[in-house]
Amino acid sequence: MSSADALVIGAGPAGSAASRKAAQLGLKTLLLEKEKMPRQKLCGGGVTPKALRLLDFEIPREIIESVVATVRIHVGQQCFKFHSTSPLVYMTSREKFDTFLTKKAAEAGVEIKDGTLVRNLVTQTSFVEVQTRDRSFETKLVIGCDGTGGPTARATGLYSRWDPAEVAYAIESEVPVGQDGVRKFMGNDGCFDVYFGVSPAGYGWIFPKDDHLTVGVGCRMSRLKDGQNLFDNFVESIPELEGRNIPRPKAHLIPLGGAVHVPILTDRVLLAGDSAGFAEPLLGEGISFAISSGQIAAEVVEEACRANRFDADFLTVYKRRCERAFITDFAAAYRLARASYLENYDMDRLGTFFFSNRRFHESMIGVIDGTIRCRDVPRRLAWLYLKYRLAKLGLPLRT
Repeated sequence: MSSADALVIGAGPAGSAASRKAAQLGLKTLLLEKEKMPRQKLCGGGVTPKALRLLDFEIPREIIESVVATVRIHVGQQCFKFHSTSPLVYMTSREKFDTFLTKKAAEAGVEIKDGTLVRNLVTQTSFVEVQTRDRSFETKLVIGCDGTGGPTARATGLYSRWDPAEVAYAIESEVPVGQDGVRKFMGNDGCFDVYFGVSPAGYGWIFPKDDHLTVGVGCRMSRLKDGQNLFDNFVESIPELEGRNIPRPKAHLIPLGGAVHVPILTDRVLLAGDSAGFAEPLLGEGISFAISSGQIAAEVVEEACRANRFDADFLTVYKRRCERAFITDFAAAYRLARASYLENYDMDRLGTFFFSNRRFHESMIGVIDGTIRCRDVPRRLAWLYLKYRLAKLGLPLRT
């Protein structure tokens, strides 16, 4: 069996970040990916400035398909614009983005084996045996970055299934409109769009890319009845998509960070990214938290190797560091999501009261670009929320 200090499963942003960091820290690192790279990955493909700030290298312009500085929030017939003076989101495809990140991991000394499907993990006394289709690997510690349906959690007994209340079902299609169509859709402000009221417990989105639009809608699994019907109804509600050829959509699960209660570590195993439930539930952003958790995991693995401690008690430091870095924000973001689109059916009133408010604009722009933490938003909006609650009791609705 080939051996490694750290073996990372999954070559998404979490896996590439974890493996690059581990190699930089002097660990012999192996990265396994079930698909051949480059490979397609269902995702909105929005990379935020806070995600880019975590990287120790620049992203080449050729993999950025569009840059947006304005988000249009649609609530029924109302449209609210949130504008930033700097880029809010860099749109790319995960095929391009993930391939570039794996190349940066390889540059750091990571051994990458794509087209390698992990079938099982067996934790022994002094190592973990990672079994693939045709061979096995021996490693001191595994970092599982293999998504919500990956084998790491199942094989190590961390969890076998997701609670429907803890994940959102996202269904999405790449709609070809040509470069002129994309520019027309974005407008002079460079917009992307979010639509509330199109899902019983979620929202819809349209992200502009180079020559196509990424069109999708999400719904909390516990409230979902028919994903295809949900998607079709959303598409039919968008006038700009009338008459367009809509390719058959694909679906995937997104964890609702703050709602998720899955274990993220055991002896010789850490989970990062989506497999650990690390996606922010208010905006659905997961790439920055995938990168952050992967890097934290790598640091903990290096400390474990130096201390020769691979038990869960020692590895608990990983959870504590993730809590300080972002899990506390997930709890706050989840409360905000529940108070709005996840469990609140008063979106018209919410939209009228909050979405036209300057302080709310500043808060949401700050959350997207990383200059404001979700844990600080309730305090920033406490007075506005109090006035909203009083207005619901019959007092004049004034912002």
